[in-house]
Amino acid sequence: MSRKVDDIMKDYTEDSVLFTPSGSYKGLKAIRAAFTAMMETFTPEVMGNMKLIKQDIEGDYACAMWTAAPAILFGGDTFCVRNGKIAMQSFVGELNR
Repeated sequence: MSRKVDDIMKDYTEDSVLFTPSGSYKGLKAIRAAFTAMMETFTPEVMGNMKLIKQDIEGDYACAMWTAAPAILFGGDTFCVRNGKIAMQSFVGELNR
């Protein structure tokens, strides 16, 4: 939520993988580049409109569904967390273009 890429990256390791509609990214350098690019869409105004729809956590796994209307009609993230770090994250979203 902070939009500070350095803070976001503290949750990942060199072995982490991020899956998005634009591609998959493995490792800190690739994931940092992906989040840096995402910040163009996830502006402070968009983040200010973010509302959690549903969140489920089961052991090492989590799923969050959310909206940041009107810019992002629907977003969803799934996570696998190991040893306090995100091992895998997937993101899908429907942008209002």
